[in-house]
Amino acid sequence: MSFFSKSMSKIIKNPEQFAPVRKPEAEIFLYGRGEVAFAWNFTRKDPFWFLYCNSGQGACLKFDGQEIRCHDREIILIPPNTPFQSCCESPFEHLYIHFQAGTPYTRVKPGVLVFPSSICGTLDKLFAEEQTSAAAVFALVYAALAAIPADRFMAERSSDDDRLQGALKMLDQQLSNDEICASIGMSGSNFQKFFKQKTGISPHQYSIKMRLEKACFLLSSGVSGIKDIAAECGFSDRYAFSKAFCRHIGVPPARYRQSFILPQPPQK
Repeated sequence: MSFFSKSMSKIIKNPEQFAPVRKPEAEIFLYGRGEVAFAWNFTRKDPFWFLYCNSGQGACLKFDGQEIRCHDREIILIPPNTPFQSCCESPFEHLYIHFQAGTPYTRVKPGVLVFPSSICGTLDKLFAEEQTSAAAVFALVYAALAAIPADRFMAERSSDDDRLQGALKMLDQQLSNDEICASIGMSGSNFQKFFKQKTGISPHQYSIKMRLEKACFLLSSGVSGIKDIAAECGFSDRYAFSKAFCRHIGVPPARYRQSFILPQPPQK
């Protein structure tokens, strides 16, 4: 054995530390930050992750008969298929991320997880800067995923779960049902039944839901006009967008946008 080999054998006491580390897949499809000063009354159970972090208090989540108060800069992580309700008791600044995560995070049990702000050092940056750093957003997501306790993970997932995650990712990329079916090896009719059994809605309904989620964010930001938002979210015109928005959200886009405008205090 050469001198170099002998030296390395003393240094490398744990060869596993040099094994490649597989990056956990995470795909963010909706991120936003803004003032919430309206009812914020939602009842949800979606096949993707939510991450909430608020500056100030006023938000309340209800899960499994419990009320969870969202304190200043606490990180709220909600795994897929978790039924929960939300409400606004007083105005607060809201940071939200909707995303999907691959193995092993596809095995996390439904529930509401609460972490202190200390798990991630980018929160001040995210709340303070106008231009959001993509790296800071992903850092927050990965920090929250890394903080999940081991007892929150279920046994190994089935191939059906993997196929669902693949289908969700392709739907977010706006691929057609034919392309998705070919990729996951299912017929069109079987895919429709499989998807509805797993999520409770059809692929078409899921696609509309995601496009309207994006529209809600764009409307709350106040940057683009309603006609431009309709086009960006894949609707043929403003009329079709308004019709779908009213049907699923319950109010017209203009009124939804108005709810994000805080009343001005009286002049002294």
